[in-house]
Amino acid sequence: MKNVKPENKSSYSTNQFTWIPFYQELAKELVHWENRQGELIAFLETLRKDGHVITPLNDKDKNGPRFLLEEIDPFTFFGVFNRQIRFDQRTNILSEVKRFFNLKNDVPQDFNGIPVLNNQRSWFFAYKSSRKKDDINKLWNIFKLGIKKFSLQNVSFQKAFDEAVKVEGVKVNLTMGLFWINPYNFLSLDSTNCRHLKIKIPAKGLNAKFYAETISQVSALKKSFPEISLEAWGYENERSRMIAETKRAYKTQKAKTPYGIENLISDGIFLTESEITEILERLKTKKALILQGSPGVGKTFLAKKLAYALLREIDSTRIEMVQFHQSYSYDDFVRGYRPDGNGSFNLKNGVFYEFCQKAIQNSDQEYVFIIDEINRGNLSQIFGELLMLIESDKRGQENSISLVYQNKNENKFYIPSNLYIIGLMNLADRSLAMVDYALRRRFAFFTLQSKYESEIFKQWLLDRNMNPQLVDLIIKRLSSLNQKIKEDTLLGENYQIGHSFFCPKGDDFSGLDENWYRSIIKTEIVPLLKEYWFDNPKKAEDAEKELLA
Repeated sequence: MKNVKPENKSSYSTNQFTWIPFYQELAKELVHWENRQGELIAFLETLRKDGHVITPLNDKDKNGPRFLLEEIDPFTFFGVFNRQIRFDQRTNILSEVKRFFNLKNDVPQDFNGIPVLNNQRSWFFAYKSSRKKDDINKLWNIFKLGIKKFSLQNVSFQKAFDEAVKVEGVKVNLTMGLFWINPYNFLSLDSTNCRHLKIKIPAKGLNAKFYAETISQVSALKKSFPEISLEAWGYENERSRMIAETKRAYKTQKAKTPYGIENLISDGIFLTESEITEILERLKTKKALILQGSPGVGKTFLAKKLAYALLREIDSTRIEMVQFHQSYSYDDFVRGYRPDGNGSFNLKNGVFYEFCQKAIQNSDQEYVFIIDEINRGNLSQIFGELLMLIESDKRGQENSISLVYQNKNENKFYIPSNLYIIGLMNLADRSLAMVDYALRRRFAFFTLQSKYESEIFKQWLLDRNMNPQLVDLIIKRLSSLNQKIKEDTLLGENYQIGHSFFCPKGDDFSGLDENWYRSIIKTEIVPLLKEYWFDNPKKAEDAEKELLA
């Protein structure tokens, strides 16, 4: 075919595609690293550990645990920074790439017209369990040919192309990779470009002959392939848009309030620093935690504060909360068919599915999903096939699965490693069955206790100017009541009354008196006691008298 010449760029500024010289220089440098793939992997892994947004490089075999990649192709290396990530995240990675390879060209000031990979499919090869021995070699071979300038009718190139495009995980992404490294010679046949140019990939799949013919036809438009790609992906200045997004994100981030363990304690979490640290560490390690306890011990309050501490800032946009109930279903949680109002049904994503996608798109930040009353729902039915994915070692794209309701050609689903789950469980609800073992082993559990006898609780009330006599009254009478509940063979410590009933909002409790205390006893505590001792009304009456004496 007749190659498209750079002079066809006339309709665009030469500064419109500042990424091209950098990418081409990098491609020529990568050729020399075919036998140093371990060093490339080590470099990327170092970036990931340093906080850069790098796809996890965990391979897996048919049996055994996951392990670090042992081989990598150059297109996958390029895919690290040609994914759906922010402008600043891409340039930060490329700054390290420039330093590592000692490149002469400046880090790009734009990524105009660059087709990007789906974050869930950013490798050009399959896991070792299904990867053929020579798959990586085939990709290196077409890469080395791709940086050269010759006709696509070249027999060697066509053979290499047809071999590479059949590698599992490649398909049309091969054309995207070739465009990255030699954009004036190769056209990307990604879905966006194909839709723009009205190109239809053969049903039997892409091949070298079809690709060469397509390029020949598109070349007749007298536009460079970067121009065409920019038209397909949007006429707007991509750099300006991404920079603006980055600035907005940074501004928002700066405005957020930092949050740590010391904030948890001052906000009324009556746990020691070591206890809070332990809970956070278990949450980070297990990625799924259940806070359980009797009514009023502050489970919901603690869950939200733990989420802030995990995020290291107060950011409600990265927290989602739902409440399970007996009619809550998989359709609500993951996805299901919903009536559209016209007599038919549409497939709708549930709240957890949407939250997972949000976390996937922002893999450099933590996200927390809180489930209140987790033991009120049919957990096996609600979670369905997602039950396995909750486990910390089953997170990530490498463990993706097909959903019960799956759209045609849709990517498989996975729970990202940056998403954490906190469940809340009321141990005093006798209407509920115990959580089954299958779910229990996937969560870490922490039991919250009433804190009436804790010095932290007492001091917290006094620090907010509550009358000392009122503080002593609350502690004495509720501690006595909880002791009776604990000794009751039909109840026990799981039914003790929590301290949160007596933790009002605000920072000044000087206006609270015994009337406030009596009101809480009558309207909140006594109804609970009557439910506890529904078969022994006198016991409930005696407890009420002692509380109000």
